[in-house]
Amino acid sequence: MRKDFALGIKTYFQSFRFIRKNKLWPYYLYPLAFIIAFAIFAAWGISSISDWLTPWLYDLLNLEPLPGENWWEKTINFLEDAGKYLIGFVVWVSFVFVYYKISKYVVIIAMSPIMAFVSERTETILNGSEVPFSWGQFCKDILRGVILAIRNFIIEIGFIIILGVLGLIIGLVFPPLAVITTPLFAVLTFTIGAYFYGFATMDYTSERRKLSASESVRYIWKHKGVALANGTIFTLWLIVPIFGTYVGTIFAPITCTVGATLAIHEIDKKEQEIVKA
Repeated sequence: MRKDFALGIKTYFQSFRFIRKNKLWPYYLYPLAFIIAFAIFAAWGISSISDWLTPWLYDLLNLEPLPGENWWEKTINFLEDAGKYLIGFVVWVSFVFVYYKISKYVVIIAMSPIMAFVSERTETILNGSEVPFSWGQFCKDILRGVILAIRNFIIEIGFIIILGVLGLIIGLVFPPLAVITTPLFAVLTFTIGAYFYGFATMDYTSERRKLSASESVRYIWKHKGVALANGTIFTLWLIVPIFGTYVGTIFAPITCTVGATLAIHEIDKKEQEIVKA
């Protein structure tokens, strides 16, 4: 796994030179157009839903300031006000978190056409032979990418919910242990997400090689170091607020897909050398 992880890092950085050398940079225009449209829609959506949901929660929980004559009543009144503002903040943060998680998969789904094409184009250049373009195969690549992205999203969210519930139980039953489990669960959540994002960039090659979804899962798990390396970089591109949303979405899908295809090409070369030996 360590060698595959190192390979994934190496081929990712090689992808910039590969893109420049083979004039693949125009493919960045597609994610650029997408992120402009998506950012406008997301900003409107988060604001609209938050404005609708927050007052509803206020009414549901009856969070009105309590009048008070003494310090205790005034403290209660202050806490009620603080609670009211806190709920609004929690609602907003919750939607931002959901947006952050969903947006990465929306990026993968929306970028499926360009990622499939870039992966195929990269492999064609590496093999030195032109592969006839097939709309049928291209559409299959896109559909498979979308289905697997939805599958991976459901699995990742399932893990996050499980870890969140465990963290909550541990925090309530034995609070001191939360100091250890909270960062541990954060690392696990990051790692799970990174693996699935790396998986998405590698599966286009599996599809072209006629591997079924289950066969692709086994193949990518065998080389999970590449998936983790590639997915970690994919995640780091998107994790920085504002920068990741706009700049990361433009560069991550293209560079990570090229990097993953380069890595699989290197793996194939090594396996062929072993067979010949």
